[in-house]
Amino acid sequence: MKSHLFSAFASRPQPAADRILNKSVSEYEGRELREYLTGKTADELVAADLRTIVGGNLWMLTPEAYLYFLPAFLHMALEHNEEIGVIDSELIEDLIEPAREDVVNALDQLEQNQSEARLPADMLEILRKQQLEWIDSGAPMAVFIERFSNLSHAEGTAILAFLDAFQAAYGEDFPFGEIQTAIDRYWARFRDS
Repeated sequence: MKSHLFSAFASRPQPAADRILNKSVSEYEGRELREYLTGKTADELVAADLRTIVGGNLWMLTPEAYLYFLPAFLHMALEHNEEIGVIDSELIEDLIEPAREDVVNALDQLEQNQSEARLPADMLEILRKQQLEWIDSGAPMAVFIERFSNLSHAEGTAILAFLDAFQAAYGEDFPFGEIQTAIDRYWARFRDS
C-alpha cells in the first residue's frame, strides 16, 4: 500500500516554507507545524510527530501541502494507527464530501444525548446555529473542492484503495459508517469498472 500511495502522488512538488500553511493561520498558531514540515519529504514523517505536531492541525495546511504529505498521512493511518492519535479520524472526516445532512444528524444526536454532553439547551441552540451557518456558507465544500477536484486518476484510485484497506482494518472504529460514506459520496468514482 505504501508504494501505491507514494507513487500515485510522486509528481506533487514539495511545498516551500511559505506554502505549507493557509494564510489565515497565525504565526503563533502554526509555527511548530510549519517548522516541522519545512524541508521534509513526505517519507521522512514519523508517527510520533503526527500525533504530537500534525494531529488536530490538518486544517492549517494549504491544499498543496496537504496533497504533498497525504500519502504519508494515509500510510501512517493504516500501518501505525495506534501511534498517530486522532489524525486517522481527521483524515476520514476530510475525505468525506461535506453535506448539510451530516451536520444536522450530528447536532440531532448531540441533542438526544444532551445529558451526557453536559451542555445547556441555550448552548446547544447556539452551536446548532453556528454549525448550520458554517455548512451553509459553502466553506467546507470549498475546502474539499480545493483539495480534491484536480486529483489525477492515479491519486484518486490510491485514496480509494486506502479507504478500502482502512475500512477492512479499522471500520469497527467508525460505527457511524464514515468510511463507507466517504467512498459512496465521492471516492467510488475512482473504482475501475
